Parts: sequence; C-alpha cells; structure tokens
Amino acid sequence: MFRQNRLVGLMRPASRDWSMTKLNTKTTTAYVAGGMLYNDGTDNVPATTTTQGNVCGICQEAKAVGDTGTQDLHVLVPNSPNSTFYCDNVSGTLTKAMEGDQFDFASDVQIAQAASTYDTVTLVKFITSSSGIFKLNTTYGVEN
Repeated sequence: MFRQNRLVGLMRPASRDWSMTKLNTKTTTAYVAGGMLYNDGTDNVPATTTTQGNVCGICQEAKAVGDTGTQDLHVLVPNSPNSTFYCDNVSGTLTKAMEGDQFDFASDVQIAQAASTYDTVTLVKFITSSSGIFKLNTTYGVEN
C-alpha cells in the first residue's frame, strides 16, 4: 500500500490501482513531488505541453536542478488504463458537461482545459471548475 500524496495543486492517485516503483532520472533536471513524468526516449522527465505518449506516472520525490548525476526517484505508476488520478490545478474552466473530454498537460503539475492537440488525459469526473479526476489515454501505437 502506498501513502497518498495529499498536496493540493499536484497530481495524486484517485484509484487504488497504482504501484510504487523506482525510475531513472536525467542529470540536472528538476523534479517536483506530485508532478507527472514521461519517458523522452532516454530517461524519465517531467511532462510538458508537448507530451503525448510514454507517460509513466506520478513523481513522489523532489529533485533540485542543482543535483548532479542520475538518481532514482520513487514514482507511482498506473496498473491499468483505468487508473485514475486527481488534478487540483487545471488551467481554464472545467464543467460537468466536459466529463469524457480529452485534454493536454500544461506542465507536469497542470492540465490545460483549453488544449486538446495530443489528448493525453480524459476527464472522468468533474469536481470543481479547476479540479477533477482524470485518466491517462493510451494510443496503443496509433497516434492521435
């Protein structure tokens, strides 16, 4: 069982189907506890506005940009495509009618309600105008 991250404004599991693992990081890249990570083909880095695939999980430890060398970080990874997570930091305004709509990341700790170029996440449940429960979208090799 994992200890759920309760920090407001960051990603955290909404369902219990997440597992803790250690993943490699890039040298001199800053990581935020509660930020979403993806694999850029060389290592695991914070999600960005252009992240579409290879999203791997929610970082559980902070790593300062001044830290040198690669370090392993604890990351919560989804066990299934139906694993859900909270995001209390949505840019734009969510509504109940948007449940089922797809959005992009604005950063590793923010979802962009007005962006749907890559459709990386789906709003599963509306909570407030700036928060909801989401799931990661998988393309199974077919790009959006």
